[in-house]
Amino acid sequence: MSKVISYSTLARQHQLNFLKHKVREYRENDDYLLRLRKLLFQVEAQMRQAEIQQLEVFREIATYFKIPLPLPDLGDRLGIQQFFAANPFLQALQDYFHGRLSAEDCLQRIEAVKTGEPSPGAE
Repeated sequence: MSKVISYSTLARQHQLNFLKHKVREYRENDDYLLRLRKLLFQVEAQMRQAEIQQLEVFREIATYFKIPLPLPDLGDRLGIQQFFAANPFLQALQDYFHGRLSAEDCLQRIEAVKTGEPSPGAE
């Protein structure tokens, strides 16, 4: 003869299985998130390193042309953006790097910055 399983026992077993399934699902999602966060931090670190290398190019050019370039703290991203937007020397270099100026035009604007004159052709 077969044994009869009560409804409460079946319901309890179903609830336990449901919880076990959900904990596996949660852990898989959590592991996935952890891997994504790790990848994100790696990418962010590489981006930050590239940004610093670009700033070093600007510093090197400023040193070459003997133009003081008091960059804000590297952690102050907004300050750096504002500094780049307001500094005519950096604007000239950015225009040159993005192909909007020739080397000759860029040099003229750099010389104008050094002498304190209005930049020729500056917007």
